Amino acid sequence: MASGHPPATRELSVDLVSIGEFARLARLSPKALRLYDQSGLLTPDRVDPATGYRWYSTEQLQRARLVAALRQIGVSLAQIAPLVELPPDECARWIVTWWTDTEATHAARRELAGILLDRLNGRTPEMSEKQEIKLRDLPARPMLCQMAHVPADEMLAFGKAFLGKFREASVERVEGVVGAPFVIFYGEVNEDGDGPIEWCRPVAEEDADRLAAQFPELTLRTEPAHQEAYIFHGLATGFGHAQGAVAAERLFGWAMSERRQPTGGMRLVYLFNPANGGKGPDCELALAFR
Repeated sequence: MASGHPPATRELSVDLVSIGEFARLARLSPKALRLYDQSGLLTPDRVDPATGYRWYSTEQLQRARLVAALRQIGVSLAQIAPLVELPPDECARWIVTWWTDTEATHAARRELAGILLDRLNGRTPEMSEKQEIKLRDLPARPMLCQMAHVPADEMLAFGKAFLGKFREASVERVEGVVGAPFVIFYGEVNEDGDGPIEWCRPVAEEDADRLAAQFPELTLRTEPAHQEAYIFHGLATGFGHAQGAVAAERLFGWAMSERRQPTGGMRLVYLFNPANGGKGPDCELALAFR
C-alpha cells in the first residue's frame, strides 16, 4: 500500500528536501514548483532517475521566495527569468523602475476609464494642463519610411533597428520637430493586433535621393504640408500602451468636437532633448490633418 511519502533514495543529502516539504517551506504549491521548473526559473537540485521525483536544496529557498514575491506583484515569468540572475542591488533597482512604470500604467488606465465613463454618460472629459492639445503647422518634407506588421514584444527592437541605420551611417538630423522621427500606427499594436506601423525619418531635401539609394530597403516619400494636433508627454521611456490610449482618446475626441478629419493613423513623435541627460528623447502623440 502506498505510504503517501516520496520514495526512498540512497545517498540523499541532508540539505535536500522533497518537493512537498520544499513547497511548504517556500509557501508555494507543488504545481507552481513544477511550472517554475518547466520555465527554467527553479530547477530541482536532484531528480530521481527511476521515479522522476524532485528533490530541492534548502539553499534554493531564497530564490524560490524571490520568484514567488515577484509573481505576487505581477512580474511575468519571462521578466523574472533574467532578473533572478542579477546581483541583489541590480535586482532592487529593476524593481523600483518596474514598479514606477506599473503605477503610471495603472494611473493611465484609471484615467482612460474615466474618459470612457464621461463619454458614455454624455459628459465632456476634463483635461489637465499637462494634457493640453496644441496645434502646429508642418511643411512638406521628404522622409525615409519602413512599414511592417510588428508584434507588441518586437515593437521596441524594430524601432531601434530602424533608427540605428541612420545613426550608424552618421546621417545628420534635421533640427526641430520638422526633423523628428516618428511612427504612424495604422492599427493597434498590443496583444490583439500587430499594426501595421510605419516608421518615418525626415531627411534634408538635398540628401533625400542619396540616402534613398543608400537605404534601398526603405521607401522615400514626401509628406504634404499639414497641420497637427498634439499632446506633449515627456520622456519616451515613461510612455506605455495605457498612456498612449489616454492621449489617443483625447486627441480623437478633440477632432470629433472640432469636426476635423484626421489623415492616417495616430503618430508617436520622438523629440531630441539634450537636457534629458542621456535618458533618451521626449515624445508626443499627434494627429495629422489635411
